[in-house]
Amino acid sequence: MSAKFPVITIQCDWNEVIKLPKCKAWISCKYLNQNSVHDEFRTSLNNSDGKIKIEFSDNYQYISHGNLSLVIKHISGLKTAFVAPTKAYKVHEKGVITVSASGTENALAISACDGDQLLVWDSRTGEVMQDLKGHGGPAYKSKFFNSGVVVISAGADGSCRIWSAETGVNPVTLIGHTLAVCDIAIVEVGRNVISVSKDGTAKLWDVGQAACLANIVEGHGEINCCTLTTTTDEVPVENEREVGTSNKLLIIGCESGLVVGAHVAKREEVFRKQMDSACNACIVVGQNAIIGCSSGKIMLLNLQNGELGELHESASPVLSMVTLPNQMFAVGRQDGTCTVMSLHEAHGATRVQLTGSDCDGIRDLAFNGKWIFAACRDCNVRKYDFNQVIVHFK
Repeated sequence: MSAKFPVITIQCDWNEVIKLPKCKAWISCKYLNQNSVHDEFRTSLNNSDGKIKIEFSDNYQYISHGNLSLVIKHISGLKTAFVAPTKAYKVHEKGVITVSASGTENALAISACDGDQLLVWDSRTGEVMQDLKGHGGPAYKSKFFNSGVVVISAGADGSCRIWSAETGVNPVTLIGHTLAVCDIAIVEVGRNVISVSKDGTAKLWDVGQAACLANIVEGHGEINCCTLTTTTDEVPVENEREVGTSNKLLIIGCESGLVVGAHVAKREEVFRKQMDSACNACIVVGQNAIIGCSSGKIMLLNLQNGELGELHESASPVLSMVTLPNQMFAVGRQDGTCTVMSLHEAHGATRVQLTGSDCDGIRDLAFNGKWIFAACRDCNVRKYDFNQVIVHFK
């Protein structure tokens, strides 16, 4: 992927502007380490058919627009599609930290905020179903198990808690970390989970017995994020309480910038790479581990040959990422930009910007197969139709 393109941003309520004639809104272009170039577009009424016409300066070529999308091409050759949220939910009164969404028919979501509130709600209506109380402080991460009716949350209090999303009951609490738990990974169906903490350990848990089976990683300082993938190196596991770990590779990102890959069943380090700033988020897309850094860099680590590449279009710290189908992924940043991009070379000059945030950070992202959810510091969880996104990568 090339880093030659600028970041194109737009006024957060652009989709309301384009509904009316004789209106204008700003659009901005910024190359890395250069000043932004501000521009504007205007709307008018087309005399021939009475439809809204959108006019840009010579820096942009208008391609198309709809109720929730506006597609333009910059003179650099970068095609950018701006996609507005289908809905914005304000289920919290303070900045949202984490969000997860069930892909099952119950369409539940779980989110937590700076106000130490952890809520289960209906992702179709925004109706709060459960207020989960138990953490001694905010929950930094929450995820649904495959069933869609059980969730796990990781908190500033150092615990992980398993909840029934339907009843709010907390039957299992995983206690063992000495500092805040920052991220969690669910192993297959969820008999085991992995948690990573500011105490420097990545722990493998037996959920049924609420017991720590082992420290997979330790001794590298604060761990900010983790993700789980498979490896061809498969080994037998004798402990019947450890299920699905025989071919799993855990990847962690540390505050020091260190990225470590460890074979879960072997409890052995497979690789380590040093980044130039803190690693805030990590995901796996195909054969690549993608690491989002505080410097704004997106690092791409090929898990087959160990080659390391980078995509550096913005200096704004990466706060969140989520894997999408067809080699796509979304990146949320501290400046409120939320960008979908693809690893396919054919789409190297295409970006989709998920809009709505007015410079408030995108702290977490989730995808349930149909909708992309963005947890924002402005107290909103925004929901985007994935069909509005994928159409630009075909």
